[in-house]
Amino acid sequence: PTVPASPAVAAAACQPSQLHIARLGSGGAAGTIEVTFSLTNTSAMRCALHGYPGMELLDASGGHLATMVTRGGGLTFENVAVTDVSLAPGQTAYFNLGYGDVPVGMTTCSVASQVEITPPKDRSFAVVRVPQIDACGGGTLHVSPVFTSTDAAAMTTTAPSR
Repeated sequence: PTVPASPAVAAAACQPSQLHIARLGSGGAAGTIEVTFSLTNTSAMRCALHGYPGMELLDASGGHLATMVTRGGGLTFENVAVTDVSLAPGQTAYFNLGYGDVPVGMTTCSVASQVEITPPKDRSFAVVRVPQIDACGGGTLHVSPVFTSTDAAAMTTTAPSR
């Protein structure tokens, strides 16, 4: 006897152990820096991402620094729509990070050489080394939701076109 095909099963959420997370590129002007991170599915299974990643700034020895994460922001590269992202093995998604690197008034800047990145809707994280991040405003970071390279609004940044 033949077995009927089962309906497509939704992919499980991507875990840090399934992802290679890396700083892809950066740019900046007038006191605002943008950084794009890539999240590549290195597992043999499809996985899904939806929403905003979590972040924590770290010093060179892994100590936690003042960090305030804001979802979205006032710049196009941070303020893109949340979409469902499904990654087959080897596929890559991205997110953008923006921060100010000029102190204003009495605010402090967190000087980080590493970041903890938590995939959306997860609690475990990966630590990624980065060139120095001077996030002023008490370590304020503006993050975009995770997106694919076909998201035109997000592609005005350092993310690659595919």
